[in-house]
Amino acid sequence: MDSNGMKKLGVVIIILLLALYCVGFVVLLAAVEEIFWAAVIYSAVFFVFMAVLIWMGWERIKEIDEGLEDDIDNY
Repeated sequence: MDSNGMKKLGVVIIILLLALYCVGFVVLLAAVEEIFWAAVIYSAVFFVFMAVLIWMGWERIKEIDEGLEDDIDNY
C-alpha cells in the first residue's frame, strides 16, 4: 500500500474507533434504565459529534488525494 493509502486508512481507523467509543458509551447508558433520558441526550450529542467527525475525515481524505501534506511533516 502506498503512502497515501496508509494515510487514508489511518483516517478511517480513527473515525471507526471514535464511533465505537460513542456507541459503546450510549449503549452503556441505555442499559441503566434509571437514566434513560441521559442516554437520549448523549445520543444526540454523539450523533452531532460523529457527523462532524465524518465530515472532517472526508475533507482530510480529499486533501490527501490533492497531495496536501500535513503541517507536522514540516517539523
